[in-house]
Amino acid sequence: MSGPVGKRAVFTCDACGTPLTKRTSALQHRHLRTDAYVCQNPMCGATYTGMSELTSIASPSGLPNAPACELPPTPGYERSLLQQRWRQELGDAQIDWIEATECNQQECGAPPVS
Repeated sequence: MSGPVGKRAVFTCDACGTPLTKRTSALQHRHLRTDAYVCQNPMCGATYTGMSELTSIASPSGLPNAPACELPPTPGYERSLLQQRWRQELGDAQIDWIEATECNQQECGAPPVS
């Protein structure tokens, strides 16, 4: 029901394949919105409804006094938080293995691994 139009992914009509246009949107909850879409083909005119939902946070706000987010972190964001905490605990005692590999390759004259 969705396909690329230009560079954006948009919904398309199941009946005729024409792109849909969002007509209305209503906030049901802080993280949930209901949307109504209508077919751009005037001969078809099919209407669809759906929901848009924020399910997790992928990156924190850059604002210094931003409130904490109620949403759970994505696995990637959670992994980066854990890695950051781990590095802070170790300080300079532990060199990153990627940095160590790059140093060894430069010393040996080996080409970097992509």
